[in-house]
Amino acid sequence: MTYQRRIIDGSLDELFPHVAAIAIEGAKGVGKTATASERVNTVVEFDDPAQTAVVAADLDYVTRLPRPVLLDEWTLFPPVWDKVRRLVDEDGAGGQFLLAGSADVPSSARIHSGAGRIISLRMRPQSFAERGLADCTVSFSELLSGTKPAIRG
Repeated sequence: MTYQRRIIDGSLDELFPHVAAIAIEGAKGVGKTATASERVNTVVEFDDPAQTAVVAADLDYVTRLPRPVLLDEWTLFPPVWDKVRRLVDEDGAGGQFLLAGSADVPSSARIHSGAGRIISLRMRPQSFAERGLADCTVSFSELLSGTKPAIRG
């Protein structure tokens, strides 16, 4: 199946080359995995018990993976968040990790906020424009950035 670009792709295009780690947040089924998979060399799926077991046995495994890396459903294995945070502290080069997850982190898990190291982007369900049901005539990001796009429609 051919990947259909999403609104969030523009933000990822702009940010990921300069930011070491980005967490893509959103509801289950909005396309986080498909979107992130378009940008990475390696995918670790934490909803796969075998892959989770490998990382749980050796958290440094993540450091040896070809980057960029997608840590999909990372919320099912919260220790990987802090590992990424420490890796970003060591090497802040852009484009290293995408983290995607729709489940809540268990309240018993103690993780660092990631402030200054991992930025979060919210992914929403497909808009009418993304579905081809309407034309996108006004971009809120363009309006808020101070540019004066032509308003039509």
